[in-house]
Amino acid sequence: MSFLVSIEPSGHTFESDPSQSILDGALAEGLMLKHSCRSGTCGSCKGQVLSGEVDHADSPLEVLSLAEREGGLALFCCARPRSALVIDAPEVTEHKGISVQQIAGRVASVEKVSDDVAILRLMLPPEHSFRYLPGQYVQVMLKNGQRRSYSMATSVLRDNQLEWHVRHMPNGTFSGHVFNALKPRDLLRLEGPFGGFFLRESDRPMVFLASGTGFAPIQALLEQLVDQGNRRPVYLYWGGRRRSDLYRHAELLEMERTLSWLRYTPVLSEPGPSCDWQGSVGFVHKTVMKDFSSLREFEVYACGAPIVVDSARTDYTLERELDPGCFFADAFV
Repeated sequence: MSFLVSIEPSGHTFESDPSQSILDGALAEGLMLKHSCRSGTCGSCKGQVLSGEVDHADSPLEVLSLAEREGGLALFCCARPRSALVIDAPEVTEHKGISVQQIAGRVASVEKVSDDVAILRLMLPPEHSFRYLPGQYVQVMLKNGQRRSYSMATSVLRDNQLEWHVRHMPNGTFSGHVFNALKPRDLLRLEGPFGGFFLRESDRPMVFLASGTGFAPIQALLEQLVDQGNRRPVYLYWGGRRRSDLYRHAELLEMERTLSWLRYTPVLSEPGPSCDWQGSVGFVHKTVMKDFSSLREFEVYACGAPIVVDSARTDYTLERELDPGCFFADAFV
C-alpha cells in the first residue's frame, strides 16, 4: 500500500510507500526536496506536515525536538507516511531524467595531490545513463554496510568517469582504503545522486565558500558556469590549514585570470613560517565578512566542515543581512 503525498505550494504529487522515507519517495519520482545528509543529522530537510500522519522513525531528538514534532515538523529524510500527506516544501524542483540508482564503478585512477588528499576517478559502465546536478553527491556502499558520501567534482561525467576528492581521515575506513589499498580496476558499489546543493536560477552575485575538500562540488559549479557562459559575479573563498590543502590553487589563479566574473581569495588558518604565504590568513568565512559589509543582494553556496558552514550561515544572516533563503550548503557530516 502506498500513500499520496502532495507538495505545497508547488502542487507536485507522488506516491510513497510506508517502508520508505518521504524524501526517498520524492527522489524516486525525480522530485528534488531540499536535503543533504539523508541520515537525519544536518536538519536540511526539516519541513512542515500540513495534514496527515507520519512515523518519525529514527529522527534524532537533538535535530527534531519533541516540541517540533508536536508542531507538525518532520525530517523528510527519516519520516515515513502513515496516511496521505500534504507537506510544505517551498523549494522543490522537478528533474526528470535524474533518478537515484545503484551502479558499480571501476577505479580508473587514484592521484595523490597532497599528503592527505587524493583525486579518485571511477569509470562507470558504458551501458548506464547516469545524470546528476553539479553539486550533488553519491554514496559508496562498503562491505560492512556503512556508507560514505562524496560529491562529484565535475559538472558532467568526463570520459564516463566520476571524480571525487578524498581526504585521508585518521582511522577512516574508506579514506584509509583509498590511500593504502585501492588500485585501478577495483570495483566500488555506488548509489545516487543525492543532495540539494546545486545552482539556483537567479541574477544575484554569488559567494562560493569552501573548506578543504569541500572544494569538490564548488569545482563542479564553476565548470557549470563556464559551460553556460556565465556573467554573474562569483567571489570564491577557499580555506585550508596549510598551503597543501589548496590543491587546485594554481588552476584557480589561472581561471581568475581568464574569467572576468571570477574573484578568487585563498585563505590559510595556519600557514606556518616556512610557507612564505602572502595571502589572507584566518577563518575563511570571516574573511568574507571582512570583504563585504552586507550580503543582502547575494546568494551564498557553502561546502565543507560543519563548523564552517554553520558559522557562515549564522554570521552572514545575523551580521551581514543575508536572506536565509539564499544560503545553500552541503556540510560534511
